[in-house]
Amino acid sequence: MKLLPVTASGAQAACLDVGAGRPSVYLGGLGLASTVTFAPVIGHPALAGRGRHVLVDLVGSGWSDHDDAFSHTIDEHAAAVAAVIDALDLGAVRLVGHSLGGSVAISLAAQRPDLVGELVVAEPNLDPGVGTMSARIASFDEDDFVATGMDAMINAEDTSMGVRTLRRWSPRGLHRTAVSLLAERPATFRAQLTALSVPKRYISGELSAEDLDGLRATGCDVRVVPDAGHLMMDDNLDGFVKLLTS
Repeated sequence: MKLLPVTASGAQAACLDVGAGRPSVYLGGLGLASTVTFAPVIGHPALAGRGRHVLVDLVGSGWSDHDDAFSHTIDEHAAAVAAVIDALDLGAVRLVGHSLGGSVAISLAAQRPDLVGELVVAEPNLDPGVGTMSARIASFDEDDFVATGMDAMINAEDTSMGVRTLRRWSPRGLHRTAVSLLAERPATFRAQLTALSVPKRYISGELSAEDLDGLRATGCDVRVVPDAGHLMMDDNLDGFVKLLTS
């Protein structure tokens, strides 16, 4: 595990950096930790020992520092991940993001196209106001969420791993991130994804039943993981890895 300073106040991002060769960077979802979500992916026989894999916990999540002075907007998360890529001198990476991590990945590719050689997003938040968990979080005032909302979410979580990763989030960071995910922006993540010229792949879970025709029309290589919902790495690890590597 490496710790790299990425915010103005010196907060450090934690990243698990394993292997050698072509680098891939992985970003996890809201309430999750990249170092947990993607550990089974990079340990899968199809990927283990092949290439360099860097799992980055976003500021305020996982094993990264909390920093209440940090804005936790999607664009600022993207800038922090870019700082990690720069610090590790990775060059143009294969950037893989799930859910929130996919939105951060799109923002990073738009801000710093020099750092992204290929983009893979798995069910990112593409449109303003869309996101069940983020909407539940954003329904609270920030101070109220810190005081009571975070504990209520933790108590309602139905998996032990979900509780563990959610507990590692900064309450203010989680709230600010959720609000930013839902916010209107000059160009939506869908529009940003459409505009990107980098090779791009969109992975969806079959059980999520997303309307994918519009994404196919944008030039995305759209793929569907059988028998899987939004948490596709848990639902069908073999299927997810197959679509990631083929």
